[in-house]
This record gives sequence, C-alpha cells and structure tokens, in this order.
Amino acid sequence: MKLLLPTLIAFPAIALASGPYSQTTVVPWKPKNATSVDVSTVVNGIYYLSDRTNGIVHIVDLSSATETGSISGFVGAHIVNGTLDKPTSGPTGLLGIPGRNELYVGDGDGTVKVVDLSSNKVVDKIQLDIKKRADEMTFDAKRNLAIVTGPDDDIASIWFISVTDRKIVGNMTFPNATNGVEKPAWNPTDGLLYLSVPETNDNPGGEIDVIDPSTFKVTKILPVPECSSHGIAFGQSQQLLLGCSQDSILAFGVSHTLIMDVTTGNITATINGVGGADGVVYDPTTNYFYVADYQDLVNGSKTGAPDPKLAIIDAGTGTLVQTITTDNITAQSVAVDPKSNKLVVPIAAKGIVIYGLSNSNFTPSGTPSATGTNAPVVTATSSGAARGSLVSVVAVIGAAIVAGALWV
Repeated sequence: MKLLLPTLIAFPAIALASGPYSQTTVVPWKPKNATSVDVSTVVNGIYYLSDRTNGIVHIVDLSSATETGSISGFVGAHIVNGTLDKPTSGPTGLLGIPGRNELYVGDGDGTVKVVDLSSNKVVDKIQLDIKKRADEMTFDAKRNLAIVTGPDDDIASIWFISVTDRKIVGNMTFPNATNGVEKPAWNPTDGLLYLSVPETNDNPGGEIDVIDPSTFKVTKILPVPECSSHGIAFGQSQQLLLGCSQDSILAFGVSHTLIMDVTTGNITATINGVGGADGVVYDPTTNYFYVADYQDLVNGSKTGAPDPKLAIIDAGTGTLVQTITTDNITAQSVAVDPKSNKLVVPIAAKGIVIYGLSNSNFTPSGTPSATGTNAPVVTATSSGAARGSLVSVVAVIGAAIVAGALWV
C-alpha cells in the first residue's frame, strides 16, 4: 500500500451520491485523530481497524456503534525525517482465524502478532524472515494456512503459516516484482492462491500470480492491462475484482476498476471513472464489491485534483451502484459486515464512519456473461436501485472467509 500523492488533502464534508447506502453513525477517534491507518475487517459483528498513528487496533461493536476498546502491543508510528514511515510502522494487516477466536495482526517489525479475541491481548508473536512490515493476509481454509505478504524488503515475499501450531511452513520470493506485492486472495472454488502483483518487467500494468499453496509454486500468470492492482477480492465463483491503483492513472492515464474471470484471465467488466484503489471487499449477501478509491484523481488525469471516493459495484452485472465521497488520508480501508451489511470507512477529519442500507428489499443478480473485448464498459455514474439478496448459508460463509469478514 503506497501513498503517491505528495500532498494530503482532507475532505471533511462527506457527500453521498444517491444509492442504497447512507451514513448512520460516526465513531470519534481515540485517543487522537488518526492520519495513517491500514487494514480493517469484521469478525462476529465487531469491526477492527489497524491505526498506525495511535499504534493500536480499534475495536468497534457495530450493533451499538461504539468503540469498546483497543488492542496494543505494536511498534506504532516510526518517524523518519519527520514523516511516518509506513513500511516500518504498525499495526498493518488483519486476518480473523475461523474457529479459533484469534486475530492475526501484521506489524512493522516483520512479525505477525496473534491476538486472543476473548481478552483482546497479544498472546504470541510469529517472526518472519523480513526486516520491514508483515502486511496483507488471506486465509486458506483447505489447508488452515494464514498467508502473509512481506512487500517492502528488497525482494518481496509471501509467507505461509499453519494456524494450528503457529509455525511457518513455507515462503516464496518475487524478484521480478518491481513494485512489491499487494493483496493475496484465496479462491475456495479451486483451492489456489491469487496474488496481486502491481508491476513486473514483463507486465508493466501488473499481473495476478496463481499459486498452489501445497507446493509454494506459481502455476500460472494472468497479465493485467493498465491496472497496477492493489486490493483484489473474489465475488461469485471465479470472478475476481481488481482495484486498480493510482499508479495506473500516473503511468497510463486511466482510472478504472476491472473484473476478471480467473479461469480464462479475460476481463469481464471495466468500470471507468473509479480508480486509485487500495482496499477491496465483497459482501455475499448484497452481492456487492466495495472499492476504496481513495487516491482517485479527477478525469483519471495525473494532473487532476484529488477525487477520493468509495465505489459500490454490483458483482452480478459489473455496474456501478453508488459512489461515496471520502478522503485521501485514511479512507484506503473498507470493511463490511455480511450479516448486517453495515459498511465502515475511516475518515481522518471525522472518525470511523458507519453506513447502513437504506433499502432492505433486494433481489439477486447474476454474473456478467460477456468476456474479452465484448465485456461491458461502465462509466462512473450512480446507477439504479440496490440489488442483491441473501444467498445460501454455505455461500455466505465461504465468501466471508475470502473477504475477511468472518465468524470465528
């Protein structure tokens, strides 16, 4: 997760385009306003947010919309030449571990801290063989593995940790990744790991590396055109949303979000006008993707003014449902509760902002059928009424594990 704009501009007035979501509550910052956060997730209706400014993980009960406590024991803000250095600060990535009532938390010293959620205390520390932060994570439910990225050392890496005994069972390095590695996402359909690689010499627009967690080998590379993806998330079946970063605006002059069919590598939908992304999450009950486009620029131009927003995309049709104006400071993170469908975004000038569905009548939507050059191209205009429905319990739990919003 790399901040590219040299000047940070806050947008304290949170404007919402018409759509299914509206702001319901703002939970004030504690103990002081945050200006640097990282990953957020929801576990059992509780929202967790990594806050580097305060050196804590916030704990917010979504049912009462109150901060009930925090988790400490992290390196906090590491200041270099008067500026917070993200690669050596923490906490960073978060991962709820199903069935164990544990939260894995990445830190700026190359460790993963294990938190017991009954006490909200760090009970163990797993040291990776890296000097900078342990960052993004995903969970392999087939092999009971927590998979963690080490994006900031000279050679980017990923690490495989058995959650049953908290031991490292394997690791991989990516010497061809010229801009680190970003979000990993485990696919429950094929049991493989998909890794967002923003840039390589062979694929300057980025690629998705497909990895077999049993052998720790790349089995396939899916090139991505002009995206430089950061966050990725699986939706229905083999559908992968790619949150294209600000790098794609600066390098290629495009601001868009892509949806890929990972069985073919074809782009099945292009949503224009929503780029500059970092965090991405999927809610199986609404069948929506939520994309934190906090580094978007007006008109997708590298000289454009900051245009930070959260984009809500219908996974079934590949169309934009709503945009919510956020900020380009802390709104890199987004989380959603698949039970209540509450949406949470941290806003520097406000606090932890909770949005609720204003329309509870959903109808299911299907998957995009077009592929390749005939894929739908959508412009960033808020479209239509909300759609979606409760899907089967099995699908909800499986997709929630992938999204990081878990019951443990």
